[in-house]
Amino acid sequence: MAFLLKRNSKTSGKSNEQYSKLQVENLEISIVRKNVRGIRLSIRPDGEIRLSMPISISDSMAKDFVSSKLPWLRLHLERIKERKELEPDDFSTISYLGTTYQTQLIYHRIAPRVVIDSSEKICIFLKPGTPSTVMAKVIHAWYRTELQKLIPPLIQEWEPIMNVKINSVQFKRMKTRWGTCNVIDHRIWFNVELAKKSFPCIEYIVVHEMCHLLERGHGPKFKACMDKYLPDWRNLRKELNNTPVKS
Repeated sequence: MAFLLKRNSKTSGKSNEQYSKLQVENLEISIVRKNVRGIRLSIRPDGEIRLSMPISISDSMAKDFVSSKLPWLRLHLERIKERKELEPDDFSTISYLGTTYQTQLIYHRIAPRVVIDSSEKICIFLKPGTPSTVMAKVIHAWYRTELQKLIPPLIQEWEPIMNVKINSVQFKRMKTRWGTCNVIDHRIWFNVELAKKSFPCIEYIVVHEMCHLLERGHGPKFKACMDKYLPDWRNLRKELNNTPVKS
């Protein structure tokens, strides 16, 4: 989620990005000044708070803007903390389709691979001698494979309903978005982290990105499109962005 503060003045031409830090109460804000029209406040998955803004905006104006958003910042930083507690760095648990699973690391010559066993535990297979640091790469490759099974059938189901056609579906890790759509080429990218979320949340992102082929922005027409095809989308958006996965 991000906040955008529109300004009347326009910028033109290219300028170098300028980086600095800003302290607001006990929070450190990463400032990026560049050739943009507005102020954009966002929180990255690792908890970094970033403020993108025009070069002409002073630190005092930036501080006032961030101060006005402190309740929102603290709420989402707490949720990031909760997610990190559910998903420790050692991958002793990982999330899949809305549930948190205990994991077991197994070294085997037929590897790497990830399997959910009969005891509802996720087994991560690595070749003998492989450093455990490779686990993140293996898990995200598995997430991508699982989404490749789930999302294309969803798109095929929704194409005739929405009367749109998707030419290409791709998957990658994204820092701030669940999906993105190229409306000219009818190409959609999905964040592999979606594999952590429940199936209804995944379907929400599919419909969201497909609606962009009918309406580019997120204004009233886009919301009307979402209301038409997925009336419960607001609750699904809240679940997707705010609710930690269940154990």
